[in-house]
Amino acid sequence: MSTLEGAPIEPPAVGFHAANQGRAHADQTAMATGAGCIGLVSMMALKAEEVSKVYVVDVMQKGLDKALELGADGVINASQEDVVEAMLCVAGRAKATIVLVGYSKTDEMTLPVSQVLDKELTLRSVFRYRHIYPMAIDAVASGRVNLKGIITDVFSFDDIQNAMDKSITEKATIVKAVVKLLGP
Repeated sequence: MSTLEGAPIEPPAVGFHAANQGRAHADQTAMATGAGCIGLVSMMALKAEEVSKVYVVDVMQKGLDKALELGADGVINASQEDVVEAMLCVAGRAKATIVLVGYSKTDEMTLPVSQVLDKELTLRSVFRYRHIYPMAIDAVASGRVNLKGIITDVFSFDDIQNAMDKSITEKATIVKAVVKLLGP
């Protein structure tokens, strides 16, 4: 495992924690909502846990293209397709487990409780990575997770202000930025 892969090991630890919370295993179909850093590493963690089919949903095509490049079985552009209809065609949703990872813009969400009951859905959540670093390190070191694939930008330490600015203003194109502290 290279230094470039070791520096951003926390995101895949979050992804593996999410996969564990969803009890990921072979013969499942899963969906990661969001093709940003955490969504992509969650997709790769699901694939590393041998989930049969993993789909990624987002509204930005560039992120969806990156998801396909990193191994997603399919993508759904939510700005062009009905996500629920698309997933029902692929996998159905009865008795599904929904793992909530990360925070939304607001602190609340509307939940159709009757559908949760009718479909026997299980809701789980993730707060960071919960001591999953060894699992994430092993997956990256063994090549089951292509962590280099999420690094879209590398900045020198002398360019740290530009790195911070671009990470904020260019969220549509930067998946994961890394600042190199040493070397060329």
